Amino acid sequence: MSFKKFCPKCGKETEQFVENICLDCFLKKKELFEVEKPKFFLCKYCLKLLFKNKWVDFNDESIAKEIALNVNIIKELKQPKIFIELEKKSRLDYKALIQVRGLLSKTLVEREKEINFQLRETTCDSCMKLNASYREAILQLRAKSEKDSFEMLQLTKNLLKKEMLKDSLSGTSNIIKTKNGFDLWIGSKKAASKVSRELARIYNVKIIVSKKLIGEEKSGERKYRHTFCIKIL
Repeated sequence: MSFKKFCPKCGKETEQFVENICLDCFLKKKELFEVEKPKFFLCKYCLKLLFKNKWVDFNDESIAKEIALNVNIIKELKQPKIFIELEKKSRLDYKALIQVRGLLSKTLVEREKEINFQLRETTCDSCMKLNASYREAILQLRAKSEKDSFEMLQLTKNLLKKEMLKDSLSGTSNIIKTKNGFDLWIGSKKAASKVSRELARIYNVKIIVSKKLIGEEKSGERKYRHTFCIKIL
């Protein structure tokens, strides 16, 4: 003989209990999840997003990941899944629809919430350095005509943009017009070296490399600023 089970709170006959009350009473008493309003910081120069103490590409996926980390789900919900839809309201203002699904007493349940948030503009460390004329290397472009030098400059800027996707310090902190071309102050020596090799390949010329002692590390290691020169004179 089987005994009927009743919810001690509402008196309803049921087989589905969570914390000794029926599923409906539990859902009235307790939220499936809470959302801590996330704080987003966007570099106004390179448009990178600060995520888990790292500057990453600014896109919907990065924002959704950050929001998901701020979703706190009750322990009673089994096999939970989070779904996030973003709506851009203005340049810095967003709305997010957050849906959480999972099993409560073997029953699939779903709840959703909306939050509004704003991206806060700031300056990342790399762009702060570039704005202060920081450079680890100088890339010198030299050409026989003004037209050629401007074409070299545009090509170099495009190559540096690709490097900036991986490291914002690959940008230029200054571009100086010279008699036969341009001098580009580049924040990353690695980027300057890579771009100069690509330019040398494109123009079929050799790179002229030099270095200048600019200081000494606390460890005693000497610091140099490298110059990479590409000439198509």
